[in-house]
Amino acid sequence: MPLPTPNRAAFIRHITGLLGLVVLCAACSSTPAPIPAPAPNLVQVNMANPTVTVANTATVQLDTPTATLAPSSMPTVPPVPTVTPISTETPSPLPTQTPSPTVPPPPPATATKLPTQTPLPVVPATQVPGTATATPAPVVVAAPSAPTHVGMPRLVLGNYFAWFDGDGWDGCNISAGDKPLQPYSSDDPATIARHIQMAANAGLAGFTLQWFTPGDRTDRNFRTLLEQSRGKNFQSSVVFLRHIWHGDPHPAQQQIVASLSYLVDQYSHHPQFLQVLGKPVIFFVDMTRVPTVGGQTPQQAWAAIRQQVDPQGKMLWIAEGLDPSYLETFDGLYVYKITHAAYPNDYLKDGNWAAQVHQWEEKTGKTKLWIGTLSPGWDDLRSGCKNDVRLASPAHKEDRGNGNFYQATFDAAVQSQPDWLWLHSFNEWVEGTYIEPGLQYGDKYMDLTRLLSAAFKR
Repeated sequence: MPLPTPNRAAFIRHITGLLGLVVLCAACSSTPAPIPAPAPNLVQVNMANPTVTVANTATVQLDTPTATLAPSSMPTVPPVPTVTPISTETPSPLPTQTPSPTVPPPPPATATKLPTQTPLPVVPATQVPGTATATPAPVVVAAPSAPTHVGMPRLVLGNYFAWFDGDGWDGCNISAGDKPLQPYSSDDPATIARHIQMAANAGLAGFTLQWFTPGDRTDRNFRTLLEQSRGKNFQSSVVFLRHIWHGDPHPAQQQIVASLSYLVDQYSHHPQFLQVLGKPVIFFVDMTRVPTVGGQTPQQAWAAIRQQVDPQGKMLWIAEGLDPSYLETFDGLYVYKITHAAYPNDYLKDGNWAAQVHQWEEKTGKTKLWIGTLSPGWDDLRSGCKNDVRLASPAHKEDRGNGNFYQATFDAAVQSQPDWLWLHSFNEWVEGTYIEPGLQYGDKYMDLTRLLSAAFKR
């Protein structure tokens, strides 16, 4: 029987509501689509200003939620579950690397890796009137090495020349036409006293004075050096040159013995003569130029000389050069010239030279010292206008590089684990290795020496 019209409309609305409820329940019972995961982490580095930027893109794994109907007559759509993000560490800025000094690459066979460097304060160059001010180079030094021999003091010694004339500073052989800020005569005691104070302020423990023969100018000035050092923490020795002396009489082996005996008798007991662990110290140079007799080798000649001067080995004799066989007689080895026209980066062989010394120590069972050499540069291009006692070699200039070469030689020397350091030089104005204040560099290299000396001793 047909329903009345009003009832029919109500019935239709009822049926429609029931059908909508069924459809809605079917939708609620289905599994919703997963939330898309973010993209992987992205790290960006700004190379101009090294900082790390990490995008907020941590990958999150979500559990699949199940929707449920609310307890009411009409269903409601459940909220999307809240996801707790996985915590990420805040990255630290990338470390800034300390630049190494720019040094031409060494020959492959002798290259030595320089150690990690630690920055020290920048030392500005002192401006000299009438000269341009150079941009100072940053000072970085190698980490100090452990002492090779326990109880051995860490000395820094400066090579010293005491034969300059007060009126010779405009000479044709003075390096690069430079001259001291305060020109002097090497015979002036006040000048020697001033040099002692300057060197001590720069961290030097003493000088090694180039010494020729008893009674000559270098001998008199060495005596003055010792006297002017009294009461100061400054001990000096000599670089023995009698065997290459060009004066009269011409050197013979017996005269070498007599000159060394003179040094021992006259100076070895002076309180300002360099002694290490109770033993007086003497440096030697140009080992092959020693006078020989009866077909001796230079090594045999030096052995015979020492047997007459120091038979019980109560002194420390330091030989120069690249031949470790002299360590059969001598107690240590150093290298005088560490840059050459043919081998400008010879100083990078320090590690090889040091290793040879250590091998001889094992071979002989006696303490053998290795002394590392550092130098601010080299320039003897003008030296050929006058004769001198040096062996002939091509003139050479090693640019100072605003202190970079000095620093590089120091780093190489320290890496070789030396017992002492030997600076060539305090005032060699012909070969251009001086740190003494001059017109071109002011006192820049005195300041650098102070920093490097302190770094070696710490």
